Amino acid sequence: MFKIRCPAKLNTFINVLKRRDDGYHEIYSNLQLIDLYDEISFKRSDQTRIISDEKSLVSNNLIENAIQWFNKNFSVNQCYEVTLKKLIPHGAGLGGGSSNAAHTIIFLCIINKIPVDELNTHAISKEIGADVPFFIHGKSADVFGIGEKIEKDCFKGDDYLLIHPNIHISTKDIFKSHHLKLKTSIDRESNDLLAPLMQESTEFNDFFVKISSVLKGSEHRLKLTGSGSCLYIANPTKMEKEILSQKIGDNFRIFFVKGLEYYDFVSDWGVAKR
Repeated sequence: MFKIRCPAKLNTFINVLKRRDDGYHEIYSNLQLIDLYDEISFKRSDQTRIISDEKSLVSNNLIENAIQWFNKNFSVNQCYEVTLKKLIPHGAGLGGGSSNAAHTIIFLCIINKIPVDELNTHAISKEIGADVPFFIHGKSADVFGIGEKIEKDCFKGDDYLLIHPNIHISTKDIFKSHHLKLKTSIDRESNDLLAPLMQESTEFNDFFVKISSVLKGSEHRLKLTGSGSCLYIANPTKMEKEILSQKIGDNFRIFFVKGLEYYDFVSDWGVAKR
């Protein structure tokens, strides 16, 4: 039995610059790793299957896609019974699925003695997910392309208050929205996906308006993690923590997390057991 942890991320900004002929969008963004983790256990098996309390994640899971990708590209036949303990909210823009896939691939590289730097991250981004190369990189960074190209490591050193409503958002649907406006210059304060998300999801729009009104003057500090639905405040004040803590039972959860400069998978693998 092997056990690993997979960190979440949030975007401090996202600029959408261009629509590409292949259906993807060129972006420029900053991604910060945060200390909120999923846990995955691997047990060798004669076939791969996913076990999770969240039934929607049992089929069409990026972990299974990652194992299939690895087997195909390295001509092996690795099969595991995979138990996923989901602590990163699903469909919240926190990159949980991409992190699961990335750390599954790193795990398989270690088990099969394949150097991680031999991975074709461009192929991984297209075949599994655009954020997967960032998690393989393992450091907070500015990214571009479809999100798979690392421009430079960039750690903010901030703490964050995450506000997670029970709303699932499809990243693909938001990028397809005709309300999405392309940027002509870099703006490190803007998440270009917020406006189309509020137009496409009445449920999210109502939630955003409600949280803004509750914050009483701090609403301008609300930001969107990735494509949503999770919101966050960087370096929250005592007042902001108290206001939102009182509302924890009102159809949303809050998390207090720290940014991570890097996540060293190998060093953290002290929790792994055969």
